[in-house]
Amino acid sequence: MASKGGKYNKPSWRSQYSEHDFRGGNDTRKVSFKSNKYKKDNRNWAAAGRAYLEDEDIDMGGSSGGGRNFNRKQFKGRRGARGDSPAPNHKKRRLLEGPMSWFRVTLPFGNKYEKSFILKTLLEKIQPLPLWPITWSVNGTTATFYVDEFKVAEKLHDLDRQIQMPDGFRLLIKVSNGIPNVDVNSQMKEKIKLTMAKRYNAANKALDLTKFHADPDLQDCFCALFKPIVFITVLEIIAENIPEIEAINLFDNKIANLSYLKKTNEKLPHLKILHVGNNKFKDLSMLDPFIGLPIIDIVLNGNPLCNKYKDQEAYIGEVRKRFPKVMKLDGIDLPPPISFDIQEETHLPTIQQTFLCNQEGESIVRQFLEQYFLIFDSENRQPLLQAYHESALFSMTMSYPYGQRDKNASWLNWYTTDNRNLQKVQDPDRRHKLLKQGQVAVVSFLQEMPRSKHDIHSFTVDLVVFTPQMIVLTVTGMFKELKSGHKVPPTRAFFRTLVIVPAGSGFCISNETLHITNATDEQAKNIFKTVVSAPPPTPVASPVATPAPIDEATKQQMVTAMAEQSNMNLEWSRRCLEETQWDFTRALSAFAGAQKQGLIPPEAFVK
Repeated sequence: MASKGGKYNKPSWRSQYSEHDFRGGNDTRKVSFKSNKYKKDNRNWAAAGRAYLEDEDIDMGGSSGGGRNFNRKQFKGRRGARGDSPAPNHKKRRLLEGPMSWFRVTLPFGNKYEKSFILKTLLEKIQPLPLWPITWSVNGTTATFYVDEFKVAEKLHDLDRQIQMPDGFRLLIKVSNGIPNVDVNSQMKEKIKLTMAKRYNAANKALDLTKFHADPDLQDCFCALFKPIVFITVLEIIAENIPEIEAINLFDNKIANLSYLKKTNEKLPHLKILHVGNNKFKDLSMLDPFIGLPIIDIVLNGNPLCNKYKDQEAYIGEVRKRFPKVMKLDGIDLPPPISFDIQEETHLPTIQQTFLCNQEGESIVRQFLEQYFLIFDSENRQPLLQAYHESALFSMTMSYPYGQRDKNASWLNWYTTDNRNLQKVQDPDRRHKLLKQGQVAVVSFLQEMPRSKHDIHSFTVDLVVFTPQMIVLTVTGMFKELKSGHKVPPTRAFFRTLVIVPAGSGFCISNETLHITNATDEQAKNIFKTVVSAPPPTPVASPVATPAPIDEATKQQMVTAMAEQSNMNLEWSRRCLEETQWDFTRALSAFAGAQKQGLIPPEAFVK
């Protein structure tokens, strides 16, 4: 082994030991290193190489002296690697349970032994625990597979160097946290389909996917259902091949979330039984994709979410919020849910724009609202004094539509100061101050409000009380807020509740509540779009005059409003109103019909 220079060539431990040949004992070739200091110390380099592979800290000569300086204590007991010596006492690192409880098992020099022999040997050592090796592979001299149970992984970890193999050496077993890679190709999809066909019970329309990844037919690939790509593939196979399925068992698949699923109702329309026990669901919301399915039997026990509910009734209630038809939970029959006793499907009545509890009140309500909003939309609202009782009460609230507080929304700043929302205004004195009392206080406040123009065709009127002593009605609709400082007048929506009582020969408002908010985008698109359309079958509220007999000033306001709505000049607008006895709604309807038939001459529009 000596070189010409009197030096010794350094042996490569990788080339000597990577093939594991030194363990067989048939090779008689020996290598020795000679030095004056260690002349009598013949080293067992086979043990040194093996120690390196066993992650021991051995100085192989890389630091000084070309391999000549050794520490005897480093090699003490290495000869114990042979089967005739006791196993070395190694201090092992503790194996920790990972979040997914998957572990990679590595067997150095595992290529020297048959797969079946290794697995049989390991199974005998860990019994009664089961062993399902997933994705067995050999890369060079190393064999690798995965297990999904912490107890199994821990037991294999403890068996490191404890099993003597037929060649006289002890089996190295390295265990660490790890999950196999997933690659769903056409070949793997076909394997999944065949395995599902084997697990499907056509008579009961039930599919058992318990511990699906551990199926013997799938152990050469990684088919864990907690991987979204795998579960989606399984769902697609179900939809394509067994759409009539009524029961699925997903027990023990380490699934933590299924909220990514889409169109589950279309793929599993008949699903009645869903068992997802012994998984990792932390919240019921993870099962939301199954909402709407006719599920009557569900199993959830064994999931972390069950620990959230100390009260059984609360647990049942939360489950039934999502699955109201459930009659069996975790294998226990439940009392029938409280529901309406409806045998057949029924339909709600047709939506009406206007509801009248008494048809006799139609003309009175229409005329009153016409007069009221005509004055309200004028520059001077003082004539509304005649519309309110001397002891009238008025309050206003405001709010933004849900989710509309963005930078593009119109602010309701003017209305914020006088917002009498009783949930926010707790101070009794403040509440009393925000309540407008008396006709003068009410009309003074209305006069201060921003100028407006209401779209009478957006109104919805509900007459809920109509007696000789009192009228109660609600009015909703939209209006444009004028001169509000915005480049484009904002569109608002309103809701008014009016309590009206007789006064002299007419009526007046004794109590009113007004709510202001922003119109939705859909509402804003339709405002002032139906001016010339045919009137609805049932008359709705429209603009205005006063409760007393119509005076000349009010008539002039009606003429001006008619001209704005119809685009006719003042003369023809007055003629239209006179012919309909100053009924503004009838005047607009007559104008719309005449214009549609082409009966209005061009000079009516000349101003």
